[in-house]
Amino acid sequence: MNVFFNISHPAHVHFFKNMIRILSDKGHTVVIGARKKEFTLDLLDAYHFKYSLLTHKGNGFFGLLRELVYQQLKIYRITKRKKVDMMLQIGGIFNAPIGRFCGIPTLAFSDTENDRWGNRVSFTLSRQVFSPSCFDHETGGLWKRQVHYPGYHELAYLSPRFSPNLHKPKERFMLRFVGWGAGHDLGEQGLSDSQKIEIVNILKRYGCVYVSSEAPLPDEINEYAFKIHPSQIHDFMKTCKMVVGESATMASEAACLGIPAIFISNTGRGYTTEQDKRYDLIKHYQIDKWEEIVETLHRWAAQDLFDEWQEKRWVMLKDKIDVTAWLLDLLEDFQGMVKAAKDGEFDRYYIHCAG
Repeated sequence: MNVFFNISHPAHVHFFKNMIRILSDKGHTVVIGARKKEFTLDLLDAYHFKYSLLTHKGNGFFGLLRELVYQQLKIYRITKRKKVDMMLQIGGIFNAPIGRFCGIPTLAFSDTENDRWGNRVSFTLSRQVFSPSCFDHETGGLWKRQVHYPGYHELAYLSPRFSPNLHKPKERFMLRFVGWGAGHDLGEQGLSDSQKIEIVNILKRYGCVYVSSEAPLPDEINEYAFKIHPSQIHDFMKTCKMVVGESATMASEAACLGIPAIFISNTGRGYTTEQDKRYDLIKHYQIDKWEEIVETLHRWAAQDLFDEWQEKRWVMLKDKIDVTAWLLDLLEDFQGMVKAAKDGEFDRYYIHCAG
């Protein structure tokens, strides 16, 4: 089988990387198209994945729209030349139109309810959309082609299969600030420079601070910029006492590892809501809850929460599946696996923990 993976964000490399390796080992032909956004290409190079460069990230609505059109032309040529049998992408917006036009089954994986205009395109045109069972339909709408599974995107690379028990962390904190240039970020408001500075000033009282940022940092905290190869970021995260910032993905990654996380954003996700309200692994605050944010920063930074959070992690994992194993079977028996998922048949994929 010839499988096309459209990689348009660094997080998508992590989601698909184990699947790509295992499919290749099984003798399938893997074709990768990549979008130049942040360190996406650096990750693909670090994992020694061969890829074709599709586009550079567009900015704003019209920039993203132009990119969408240009990427269709590139994908069309690749699918014809490589005789692609199936197309996969997180979100699916770049794959779905050309997949429908060429009659190639397109699978979209989506956990981002507020990417409304992108979802309208990809959910309508994709052969099937797969979302975590915590997908918030009140925000994201109801979709005929959508199938749910009990897991998170981040468990495709941070489950116990790939990240076994962690050790007590060092007195260090990881911060993540985003650039607000993605389609689902349109109209979103981020932290101000003064708020970013205040977060750093609070946490540096308790340990070392490392900042990863899509946008330029204020001069006052530029010395805390995180300088490490992106392929090593999760290994570094495992050594941190707490993760703080505007990234829903990074907050969820911390939750999957059992690391306390404070997620600051005016809009949430179904998975961050579940990780907050059901499992108490993260705290999601809107920006106007600044006093509560500051209080939690001080309280969590001053405590040793490692053992408590690891117990919470195991409670969460007992409800979730081995996402990578399920994805691989999904590709090799698409129709049967879709029917099983619709019937809620996931028993042989659940993560069995002893905790």
